[in-house]
Amino acid sequence: MFYLIFALSFILATFLSLWFARRKGTDLLDKIIKISTVAFIVFSLVDDFLPDLFMCAHSADFLETMGSTGFHAMVRWFSLVCFVVLPIAVYRKNKYFERIASFFCLPAAIVKVICFYQYIEYFTANSNSGLQTVRIIPQEFKDLLVNEGFRSVFFGLTCLCQLTALVLLTYRNRKNLAVKKNEVVNLILIFIGVTYISLPIYVPQHLFGLSDMLISRFSLIHIIWMVGIVAIIAALYFIFKNKSYEARYLLVLALSWALMMQFNQMFTASSELNVMKLPLQLCNLGSYLALAMLLTKNEKIYHFALVVNVVGAVIAIVILDINKDFAHITNLWTVHYIAEHTKVLVVPIFCLLLKIFKPIDLKSIKHFSIGFTVYYLFVFLLGTVSNGLYRMCEGKDIQNFFYANHLFMFDKEIAGNLVGFTDPLFENCVIKLGAFEIYPLVQVLVYIVFMAICLGVYFMIYLLSKKRRNQSSELT
Repeated sequence: MFYLIFALSFILATFLSLWFARRKGTDLLDKIIKISTVAFIVFSLVDDFLPDLFMCAHSADFLETMGSTGFHAMVRWFSLVCFVVLPIAVYRKNKYFERIASFFCLPAAIVKVICFYQYIEYFTANSNSGLQTVRIIPQEFKDLLVNEGFRSVFFGLTCLCQLTALVLLTYRNRKNLAVKKNEVVNLILIFIGVTYISLPIYVPQHLFGLSDMLISRFSLIHIIWMVGIVAIIAALYFIFKNKSYEARYLLVLALSWALMMQFNQMFTASSELNVMKLPLQLCNLGSYLALAMLLTKNEKIYHFALVVNVVGAVIAIVILDINKDFAHITNLWTVHYIAEHTKVLVVPIFCLLLKIFKPIDLKSIKHFSIGFTVYYLFVFLLGTVSNGLYRMCEGKDIQNFFYANHLFMFDKEIAGNLVGFTDPLFENCVIKLGAFEIYPLVQVLVYIVFMAICLGVYFMIYLLSKKRRNQSSELT
């Protein structure tokens, strides 16, 4: 019944779209494509919060009991390439992304529909993930989230919007899809690149199992990762430095769009959604700010991302805050950590090196310092209140919902494991207001040290940008 309803709906939607397009011109066709694309994106973003057993972090034994999941992992991976490609193809009208959408994303979307029953099997497995883990949500709503009828309709609408946009996009560009000889190499390289950056964080564990290779601080794998980031930055800089502004812009836009997609997958993978899972750690926040600054061309957000988010990402990459239980190189959380912090670091740096924004000036200090101060005060207040509620709810089922440790300044044990000398700062100066605790020495020190590092990074970038800043002033 589902396939019949879906097929009829898709045929009807496509027929009506083409009929109206022929009657009223291509403007209406473009509107339908854009509306379908936006609807597909919205459905996909909501899907990141819905229960899905396939997207969870699994033990090696559990992965074996799931059987052969490699093919389904590839289907999901290729389908999510569309999430990155389609909006750029539709809204930027880039010929390479349009061809990838027609030649690759459209067949992948059709295979996705064919695999309906495999998807539904994981959607309705009651995996206790996504919104199901939020303790304050009523059980009736949680039951709806794994209801086969609801998930079938939701999945069907997602596929319908995806296919409608892809079919109409292909129809609109049908006369311009031929690839010229001098475009083949670029098309292949862009396709490989966009497929790679679209890799879902949960796919490696399904393709390769939990690898015996473990990552730890300053281990060989950790060093390779850090050196690899520098190599990637250098390689892409030399490849794109002489390209058009549009090509350079699309590079960072695709990276930031993929970053947001990959970060959102964490919501379904989490064993519990709570205050700590809010995107308020600096690099979590950077997953959204990177995209926001590119879509709005907002220089204030750019200055915050370039200085504050880059400093936060570098610190996270060096200290390697990965739980030993999840240190397998193919584990979902390790892939998440590597993908997120790499992109949070490289997107603002590419914006700097590839001249996506104007060179920073003295006004930039105000932008990132005020931005970080507001951010710091917010997470300080949130962390103090949230952890106070955590203590007040001791012994209750909802207690873990309130735990928070933003900027690592609310938990003595975690701070000590990362830095090694903070115990006296927590113990010797504590202000207690009932269940609420403030650690002024730790928390003021965090602000001062982080701001000092940000200022140092800013002046380094400022001095390195002097030549370009002078060239810009001469042109004006």
